[in-house]
Amino acid sequence: MDTFSSVGGLLIAVLGLGVVAIGLDPSNHYANQIFSLGVAGIASGGVMVWLSNRKPTKTILTHEKYDAKSPKSISSHEFMKYKTLYEGSPVMQRTVTIDGIIIECNQAYVKTFGHTREDIIGKSLFDHTADQSMESMHKTFETWKQTGKVENMEIWFKKKDGSTFPGLISANNIYDDRGRLSGSNTVIRDISEIYQARRALDEHERQKIQLEELKKMDSVKEDFYMMVSKECQVPIEPIKRYCEILKDSAAGKLNTKQREAIDEIHYNAARLEQLIHDIVDVQKLNSNRMEFKKDEFKVDEFMLSIIDTCSPMMTEKNIEFVNTNSNKSTITSDKSRLKQVFYNLVQNAVDFVPQEGGKIEIGSNNEGNSIQFYVQDNGIGISEKRKESIFKKFYQVDLSFKRKYGGTGFGLVICKGIVENLDGKIWFESKEGEGTTFYFTIPK
Repeated sequence: MDTFSSVGGLLIAVLGLGVVAIGLDPSNHYANQIFSLGVAGIASGGVMVWLSNRKPTKTILTHEKYDAKSPKSISSHEFMKYKTLYEGSPVMQRTVTIDGIIIECNQAYVKTFGHTREDIIGKSLFDHTADQSMESMHKTFETWKQTGKVENMEIWFKKKDGSTFPGLISANNIYDDRGRLSGSNTVIRDISEIYQARRALDEHERQKIQLEELKKMDSVKEDFYMMVSKECQVPIEPIKRYCEILKDSAAGKLNTKQREAIDEIHYNAARLEQLIHDIVDVQKLNSNRMEFKKDEFKVDEFMLSIIDTCSPMMTEKNIEFVNTNSNKSTITSDKSRLKQVFYNLVQNAVDFVPQEGGKIEIGSNNEGNSIQFYVQDNGIGISEKRKESIFKKFYQVDLSFKRKYGGTGFGLVICKGIVENLDGKIWFESKEGEGTTFYFTIPK
């Protein structure tokens, strides 16, 4: 390259001399311009020859291998400070190469995943990724390599024991001394508590929707029961009335078989009517739509009315029906609903007293600010294993026992609902084979 410059310079200088000679011709109109051009050529050639023969000096443009160094070396103190922050961080951190190999991690990462640090270092980051997030992790890793940025990506991770947990992953880049991307420092935040809260909210919303649906179903069911009850009541009254007309001697004499048939029709119509009333009452109690009207009345007069109302039920079994009440107190409550409670309890007792020697006793006592009523019988009693089910719907102590006065299984449920709506409580004491006593208290 230096020889070529010298030869080129000489040629340009010689050419310049020729141009100068032409410029010395006075007959040429452009002699001055030609002369100047020749001088410039001689000067340029001379400079080129001088530069080519000049000894080179050392400059920044050398052929020596460039050894790039950091503009500022990290001191030992700064390095230890960074290491302490890395290790002591409560958030999981790991350092990976561009090939996805883990080359460092902190104590929080080791503790969470359950591996030793030796087991973690050198392994692929995908070894700690749960199966359901494997595809997402691959996409996230490729995104980081292409864009150099990953922030709050949701990934499921896998621990040593096989359990999984959700986390948010963010990564910042690590560069080598030449400024090339060499890996990333990855931060992982465990969001298990957020997921649990989210599941709880989702479950709450699901239960809320189900509750609304159940309420709608209950409303539809209640409307259906009410409609069926009203429609069924329509034909019952004429059936009962025509039975009474047929039994009247004025309508003609009936033989024994005919009278038994009419009695059976009348009895079953009455059963159906009672069933309908019970269904309506249960639905009203369940929906808090049963109406209560409280009036003041005397306890002794009320107990005598119970004797009058329930005495006809004693005829079939010739049951001894006793009123032991001597309480002359007054009480303010729903007289009609209390009579319904007594009717159901007495009816229940009638069904379970023996065919001979049956006895039912009713009475009341003052208990502070309440009146305690009771119905006692000498029936079959209630076994221990069945006591918890007494106040449940459709339950009877002995389902094989043919009940004379119906037996829908609603009676005691209705009693409990009425008593509790009147701010009282109901319970019983019973011994199998010896009888049962039902008690209920009503505030004065």
